[in-house]
Amino acid sequence: MFSKLGQRKSLTEQVEEELTKAIRSGKYLTGQKIPTESELCEIFNVSRTAVREAVKKMSARGIIEVRKGSGAYVSEVSVQNASEILNMFFELSSNKDLILQTIDARQIVEPILAARAAKNRSDHHIDLLKKNMENMRSCALDATKREAELDNDFHNKLLSITGNEVLELLLGPIFSLMPKFKASVFAKPTSGNLLKAKNSMLEHHENILRAIVLKDEVGASEAMKNHLLETRANYVQSIKQL
Repeated sequence: MFSKLGQRKSLTEQVEEELTKAIRSGKYLTGQKIPTESELCEIFNVSRTAVREAVKKMSARGIIEVRKGSGAYVSEVSVQNASEILNMFFELSSNKDLILQTIDARQIVEPILAARAAKNRSDHHIDLLKKNMENMRSCALDATKREAELDNDFHNKLLSITGNEVLELLLGPIFSLMPKFKASVFAKPTSGNLLKAKNSMLEHHENILRAIVLKDEVGASEAMKNHLLETRANYVQSIKQL
């Protein structure tokens, strides 16, 4: 079932690689228990330390689930748990440029997303987006956390219109960074700047929504491009003020 271990990688890496290969090839199915620690030591002729580290790494990657007192089982791979792993990466990353890179990634993807939303939207989607705008307008100026959540929700609603689980997997964690980004931008400005920023954001969202209502794919794409250009400029300016 398993290949003979060589010397090209550490024993832990090789055990992890062989177990992962076996799962991907269907030798162990979702929910099925993999060999015990003792069995794996015997199979690979390695120490318990190598096996434990391999299992620990696979558990962190969401490939297997370790159940206390029972053993390790093949995890169910889903959009949800894959997204949680990406979320963890974003939350724990120490890369100072991560938010700027996130905005750049959004500039590539979201104009296309907005165009797709304009094409596929239903009346129900329009109602949800309009309700979001109402909540945004009535949100207190100093409730920056709530405003960030509503801003994030607007973009998530556009994403949901695609009905594409892969896009949700890729963009969900990226959108989850936005409240953090907004908090850093709005940490220092005066109330006057907050009002200006909020009105500008509302105007951008209204332009996007108007194009989506009209099923104007080009207009929705351009409106989103303009929105994200300003988002990037605002963040770059906030960095300079640090």
